[in-house]
Amino acid sequence: MSLTSLVFALFCIITIGLYFIVNKKIQWVILLIASLIFLFFDGFNPLNIVKFLLVLVPTYFCGILIEKNKGTQRAKLYLAIGVMLIVGQLFYFKYTNLLVNTINHILGWFKCEYVINTVQRSPLLGISYFSLIMISYLVDIYNGICKPQKNPFKCALFMTYFPILTSGPFIRYNEIENDLYGKHKFNFSRFCNGLIRVLWGLFKVLVISARCGIFVDTVYGNVRMYNGSFIIIAAILFPIQLYTNFSGSIDIIMGISEILGINLPENFTAPFFSTTLTEFWRNWHITLGGWLRDYIFYPILKSNFIQNLTAKLKKKFSKKTSKKITLYLSMLIMWTIIGIWHGGNYTFIIGSGLLQFLFMFLEDILGPVAKKINKKLGINEDTFSYRLYQRIRTFLLFAFAMIFFRATSVEDALITIRGMFRWNPWIFFDNVTLYVAGLDMQDFRILIISIIVLFIVDSLSRTGSVREKLSKQNIIFRWTILYLLIFGIIVFGCYGSGYDPVAFIYGGF
Repeated sequence: MSLTSLVFALFCIITIGLYFIVNKKIQWVILLIASLIFLFFDGFNPLNIVKFLLVLVPTYFCGILIEKNKGTQRAKLYLAIGVMLIVGQLFYFKYTNLLVNTINHILGWFKCEYVINTVQRSPLLGISYFSLIMISYLVDIYNGICKPQKNPFKCALFMTYFPILTSGPFIRYNEIENDLYGKHKFNFSRFCNGLIRVLWGLFKVLVISARCGIFVDTVYGNVRMYNGSFIIIAAILFPIQLYTNFSGSIDIIMGISEILGINLPENFTAPFFSTTLTEFWRNWHITLGGWLRDYIFYPILKSNFIQNLTAKLKKKFSKKTSKKITLYLSMLIMWTIIGIWHGGNYTFIIGSGLLQFLFMFLEDILGPVAKKINKKLGINEDTFSYRLYQRIRTFLLFAFAMIFFRATSVEDALITIRGMFRWNPWIFFDNVTLYVAGLDMQDFRILIISIIVLFIVDSLSRTGSVREKLSKQNIIFRWTILYLLIFGIIVFGCYGSGYDPVAFIYGGF
């Protein structure tokens, strides 16, 4: 069920209506029913129900057993069992072919003619999201951060709360428990604020992301024909497409959740204004970063292996250098996991994993050197021009990594990169060639203006909520902005003949 479809709009209207009509004691039941409908809407069959139960049942019982045996070795055993069962089914449905392809590549190196066939498996919607959410749920019970949910149906709601299934954000049980199962009255002010956020999300997805996607899909769909400036434009537009698609969908679901009275954590904070990739990833998919930091990175740093390695390295290097080496090793492991999480393909491991680590590693290593050079050259780092340079550099590094993320194979990514250097600047001046990749002159103008609007709003959001700032303006100004937003979605949204709802890029993860 696409977040930009009329079916989803009708689904939300009915859900919100029933939610506020029924007895407040059973509001959570309406959410559970709606979430299960959303989960199984595109694939209701017995196998999908089994996939769902393979996560819910072990998580529910292991959570209770962990709490019952707290402080004993059994609690650790039940935690390990629960986590392994969740990770096992996630690997089975999403990463089996990655393992098969890796084995086949290794066999190919040894000239072995035996080839293992790949298999077609259909993972349950949102499996990467709710799997990590349920892992953190078990770990938090083990660490005493939260208590297990004794009602299996309420546990199912926490696992499948429909707004977060296709996009996140990652939620923690102790942070959402009261809102998720609480009693909520209809609030008109909250409804208006939520609706504005939904509209802004639709604008980003339908007007910007969909338009970027037309050009990006055309170029990346035939990188052997399109080259030079076409690839450069596509490489620049794809991060914008990804951002507006992802953050726009987040805005839609957070607006709906706000109307319901259930607050979700923010997932983006103007990432394209970041001056380093480290800062960029603090502002991009914030809840995933928080999850990985708390449940992967810190545990790795505190593990016996890393502690023992640090102690051994101190005998050969300084204390600072030893800690740096183990820090980088822990980062490498974490970013490899991030790449794998995004999909069972080497392009994801490289684009959203290894290259991100490499760039941040180089930033940390070369940062002090760059500061010394700037000081000698008399470059003032505390200026708008220097920060602009840093932001452009950060964006271009991210855009380069995303070439692998977007490509269908590593080979296609390398072909794309080579194609960037086939110089053809004339496409910007002949008023014809540029417009053969799916967007005409009017589309480009709309896209440029829309991106400018996006950057203005993101800039304003860095100093506080844009909606709060808008609410303090005069009523004529507020309604003018609202009507312009609605007008922009209706008139400039990419629908096309035989309208097909815009696919959510992160929905596959």
